[in-house]
Amino acid sequence: MQYLQQLSHYLLVLGIPGLFAVSLLDAAAIPLVGGPDSFVILLAWQKPTQLAWIVLAAALGSTIGCVILYRIGRAGGDLALSRLAQRKQAWVKKQVENNAFLAVFLGVTVPPPFPTKPVILAAGIFRTPWVTFCAAVLIGRLLRYGVMAYVGFRFGDQAAQIIKSQYPTILLTLAGLGLLILLMRRFLRSRVAG
Repeated sequence: MQYLQQLSHYLLVLGIPGLFAVSLLDAAAIPLVGGPDSFVILLAWQKPTQLAWIVLAAALGSTIGCVILYRIGRAGGDLALSRLAQRKQAWVKKQVENNAFLAVFLGVTVPPPFPTKPVILAAGIFRTPWVTFCAAVLIGRLLRYGVMAYVGFRFGDQAAQIIKSQYPTILLTLAGLGLLILLMRRFLRSRVAG
């Protein structure tokens, strides 16, 4: 564990390339102390003129890391599926296929402690189309890290405390957004079908 803490420190010293590496490793299931959210906040506070690069590096690193985890899910999917009853497999697969973009998007947008890794693995297990998966991850991470960078830039060293105190509001807002998108999709599908 001490090794991971030292690695985190060195990667932070590297700035934006270090942030890219932290985001990639964290998304690929190698958690580092502080995680990419903390690095984004800190770098945005220290280097406000490079906000766009900070957000882009974190989002791209995380997307590549999620692709690694997605590929692991695809490779080991049959083993994971064999543990589910046939009827449950069909139901879960249908849910993932019908809501793949939204599930992945919300999974990567919601801040910790929401468990992102199972969503990414499920996308691989149920063979979510690669383009849909990558688009959902990239857009979700751009949004998440964009918000984190703004908060870091705006509030500096108090940013982490603000995010922690506002977590329930953030979570409810994202859940409401997800529900609204689902309702809009169902409404549009019923209009097209009817």
